[in-house]
Amino acid sequence: MTTKTVYQTDHLGIYVGTAVADRSPLEPDVWLLPAGCVEEAPPAVPERKAALWDGEHWQLIDSYQGLTAYNVQTREPITIERHGRLPAGYTLEVPGAQQVWNGHQWVDDIPALVERRYVEQLQAVNAACEAEISAGFWSSALGAPHRYDTLLEDQINLTGMVLRGLDGPYACRDEQGTKAFRQHSAEQLRQVGDEFTAFKLDRLQKVHALKVLLAEARALGDLDAIEALGWEDERA
Repeated sequence: MTTKTVYQTDHLGIYVGTAVADRSPLEPDVWLLPAGCVEEAPPAVPERKAALWDGEHWQLIDSYQGLTAYNVQTREPITIERHGRLPAGYTLEVPGAQQVWNGHQWVDDIPALVERRYVEQLQAVNAACEAEISAGFWSSALGAPHRYDTLLEDQINLTGMVLRGLDGPYACRDEQGTKAFRQHSAEQLRQVGDEFTAFKLDRLQKVHALKVLLAEARALGDLDAIEALGWEDERA
């Protein structure tokens, strides 16, 4: 055998792979080792470890090179560029939103989480209220149920027709969904306007009640109560 496998280290002595050594043509029992190579095989290297040649023996050291660590105070990530222990004040655990380090692990920052979920729930009930008001409503002002569009432009048009106090055509949909301009009397238009006002007021009162409940839960720091509140809540 004129060659054999040897073990390559980098400039720090860290094992990086195998290499091939040639037998010396002048000394049969001598091998010509490439620079940084040793003949002794390194031990099996577990995850997050590296094999280091100390000049006489292999030893296992910590190695997080290439991994992302997080500052336990600022939560800012860094990429580990060197072998060895993690820098002081860093962890490999990924922080969740609004979490803080308790000395051992990331945990929810309850006051911050309460505030975040309060704002999100507030936005959600406002959006649900607006969506329901804008989605249309049914009126039987024409004798049979008809659905009236209630986007902001439709609300303005309806108000204008009611204020005119005159008979006239106004768009609505029958129970089959067919939209057409159907003749309305001034009284029928006023009825549609009054019913829409009541419909809208009911939704505005509901969203107000939900906001009151959300504010109370926020003041108490009651995250469960905030999470439970939604547009379908029967208390509002």
